[in-house]
Amino acid sequence: MPMEYVIGIDGGGTKSLLHMMDCDGNFIVELDGGPLNLNATGKEAVQAELKELLFRAADRSGMPLANCRALCIGAAGAARSDERAIIEGMLRELGLRGIIEVTNDAENALAAGCEGREGVVVIAGTGSLAFGRDRDGRVCRAGGWGHLIGDEGSGYAIASRAVAAAMRSFDGREPPTELLPRLMEAIGIESPEQFISFVYRQAGKQHIAALARIVNEAYLAGDQKAAHILTEAADELALMAQTVLGKLRFDVRPIPLVCSGGVFSRIDVVYERFVQQVSAGGFPIEAVKPTRNAAYGAAKIALLSSRGAVS
Repeated sequence: MPMEYVIGIDGGGTKSLLHMMDCDGNFIVELDGGPLNLNATGKEAVQAELKELLFRAADRSGMPLANCRALCIGAAGAARSDERAIIEGMLRELGLRGIIEVTNDAENALAAGCEGREGVVVIAGTGSLAFGRDRDGRVCRAGGWGHLIGDEGSGYAIASRAVAAAMRSFDGREPPTELLPRLMEAIGIESPEQFISFVYRQAGKQHIAALARIVNEAYLAGDQKAAHILTEAADELALMAQTVLGKLRFDVRPIPLVCSGGVFSRIDVVYERFVQQVSAGGFPIEAVKPTRNAAYGAAKIALLSSRGAVS
């Protein structure tokens, strides 16, 4: 009997990643691809990219697409019913006969961290959100409303609050802070007035979010304002996690709490206070920093689906 396998795809707005494993969970191949965002690139471009990525995986592994028992593809917003139908149709046209699951990026991150589908993930990168799935397959999310009205605790939120604090310090509305000279040096400006051009004309969300590391450096140097900003970030992320944990019912004990994203991996004080605050809410959690990528998580979901498992 021909060997069967599963595929997981993490589809981003700028690139994608495919992970293929056999039905025992053993690695076969992992490949990079182009963007798979329907809203950003359009249906024809996504279809062409999927075709190229899947055909390349079949060629590299030496196994036809017809042997794929299950495929899970995830991306931000892709789990909406209309987009899910479009993507499923594309995959069927390419010759996929097995199970197809279209998920969101948070669900893949959860599976990458806990090796299953039951638990909670909090993502704190450029943006932020919390997502959970319980024993009955019910899902819940909190946050993730974008940098203008949400994304509390994210790299962007931390950095934007730091820039605001630096300007208040420059005005004399707040005491001096290490954030002002450190941010100026990191950006490469000579006067505080140049923050205006950087923030409003030059920098995108990712450029601003990258400055969160400067806030951490100022905190480690003893800056009180930086400490306040990072404490606030941890508490906001903990509130997201507690909100999701409180709305779902879990069989697993302790409940996996996957802490994903650069804020958790690079700013220890945020991670440590976050875990402390969630635990203080009375939730029996086990915090995990994922060591696998979201494409692996998608492949794990595909593997569980191929076995008829919910979690």
